[in-house]
Amino acid sequence: MSLRKRTVSTTIGLVLTVLLLLGIWEAAVFLFSIRPQILPAPSVIFHSAVEDWAALSRAVHATSFEVFWGLLAGCLLGVLAGLLIFASRILQSSLYPLLLAAQTVPIIAIAPLIMIWMGFGYSGKILLVAVYASFPVVAATVRGMKAVDRSQVQVARSLGASWPWVYGHVFLPGAARQIFTGVKISATYAFGTAAMSEYVGAANGLGVYLNAAKVNFRTDLVFVAGFALALCTLVLFALLSVLERVLIRWPEGGVHDD
Repeated sequence: MSLRKRTVSTTIGLVLTVLLLLGIWEAAVFLFSIRPQILPAPSVIFHSAVEDWAALSRAVHATSFEVFWGLLAGCLLGVLAGLLIFASRILQSSLYPLLLAAQTVPIIAIAPLIMIWMGFGYSGKILLVAVYASFPVVAATVRGMKAVDRSQVQVARSLGASWPWVYGHVFLPGAARQIFTGVKISATYAFGTAAMSEYVGAANGLGVYLNAAKVNFRTDLVFVAGFALALCTLVLFALLSVLERVLIRWPEGGVHDD
């Protein structure tokens, strides 16, 4: 089966599974007469989303703005840090373990500090997303460069290639798939990170939307916010997967011909 057919088959299977689960959910709420304040039916949640579309769209736009710039900055920072760590044994033994340990610190422990230092504007949220997005990219960059075939490096060096050329044309292309894996891992957490920072303090965003729904006991809108975060994450992941297929056309560990 070709990659395209496999992708279509997987997508159809996923959609059918989601529709089946939503159908079971809808039926369960109806059969057991569950109150909407406890568990609203999917149809009620959809109606609430349409009814509150103006506020929801503003919240999605604000959070997406933070995620875009934060993820972009975090990925660039992660690749650069990964390059430096890979090139330096001192950094590998000192800084790298600290970075790996730092990613285990809960967002809720860092977000209040960022808000105190940078205020409740976009900059603090973008910084928080960038910091947490950089961790998987750093690890993936180092891991990918370590997996590059050293014979390719030796051939390039024997032909007079400089180290900057080797890093740009051998190590980075060879590690590209690993790096994109790190980027996609970061993407799965980016919207959650942004929403958590907004939840701590912000003027707009899905975190603010979620907090307002909780305060007003709008269970339906709590679900709306959750589904919006999940859908945004899936769209972002899909876009990155397409970008990966477009940009990476050489085998893992291979050499870029340019």
